[in-house]
This record gives sequence, structure tokens and C-alpha cells, in this order.
Amino acid sequence: MAGGLTAHWPPAYHEHFLERDGLTPHIDARCYTSEMTYMKPHPEAFRTALDAVGVEAAAAVYVGDRLFDDVLGAQRVGMRAVHRPNPGVPRHEGVTPDATIEALADLLPILDRWR
Repeated sequence: MAGGLTAHWPPAYHEHFLERDGLTPHIDARCYTSEMTYMKPHPEAFRTALDAVGVEAAAAVYVGDRLFDDVLGAQRVGMRAVHRPNPGVPRHEGVTPDATIEALADLLPILDRWR
């Protein structure tokens, strides 16, 4: 995992879960829109994350639970976007993810196919 772009909650909220789940050492950069000028789906939010890990959009994959903010936002800057549905997040019609997963472990075979 190279980097992450998270929602408007304060960084400490997310850091708690990353540390709890042992993910902190596996993430090269974490970008929080609560500390940015723009929030998702604005292209600058995604470009900030891409710049933080030094990756071009065409080589990046974004995973998110919001079709409009995450999936469409990532696709608009040239990233592939994977939707991980969350029952607490309403669906947004007219947005088609590049793939859909139920669990993060489902992502690995998709990435292998895209290589």
C-alpha cells in the first residue's frame, strides 16, 4: 500500500484505526482532506495524494466506499477506482467503478489482472 487519502475527520481519528490494525508501517504516505484546501472529489485532493507517493495517476488505484467522492473523483484525475460498498453510505447513480470488492483481500487478484 503506497498511500491513502481520507475524509474530513481529524487525522487522529484515522491514525487510531491504522495503528490498531497494524497498517501504519505499510502506508508510505497519509493525506487527510481535513488538512487540505480541497476535499474529495476535487482533483487537487487526489493530486496531493499522488504527489505524496510520487506516482502518476495512470499507475494508481484508489479504493473507496463513496461512488461520487471516491470513485468518480479518482477517475476524473486518471486513476482506476475500486468501490468497496459500505451499507452506511448511499449509492450514487451514474458512477461505474473499474471494479467492486467486498473485502480488501479481494483487491489483490484485481491488481494482478491489471498488470
